Amino acid sequence: MASFSGIEKDSGLTHVLSSFPRNAEQLLHLLDSIMCGSGALSRGEREAIAAYVSGLNDVAYCVHYHSLFSDVFCGPVAATQDRIRPLLEYARALHGGEAEGLSQAFEEAVTAGWSEAALYEVVEVCGVFSFINTIVKAAGLAEPGQPPEPRPTAQELVNSYAAMAQAVRGK
Repeated sequence: MASFSGIEKDSGLTHVLSSFPRNAEQLLHLLDSIMCGSGALSRGEREAIAAYVSGLNDVAYCVHYHSLFSDVFCGPVAATQDRIRPLLEYARALHGGEAEGLSQAFEEAVTAGWSEAALYEVVEVCGVFSFINTIVKAAGLAEPGQPPEPRPTAQELVNSYAAMAQAVRGK
């Protein structure tokens, strides 16, 4: 059940952020930089990590969308997550917050061939999705019943977070 007036469980994140715009545009620009900027990980890999972290945070709405986005950018999210499993274990350790487990997961990811730059990108995705997942939980947004039709293309999603920032600004 949604907690804020005017926000229904089938509302979208843009609606929530438009309702409370004080820091929304800055948050969305940060999200765009973390998720869409160049780096050690691809956009699809970052989206797969976002879906995984959202699952750890029990936010089905975000799992739904970021699994879809990962799928659009680099194929089935399950296959991507299998390929980046050491990074997901590092994300799990970050989520758990235990120093020993975090150190072990870091070393295992490096041993598996992932760079420190890739691991730092996992840190960024985990951090920003802790924030986004908290907003979605507070708003009570529910997982959509089905994927959007038509399915978005990679080209349509390239600047999706920046477009959300523009939509919030244009309210």
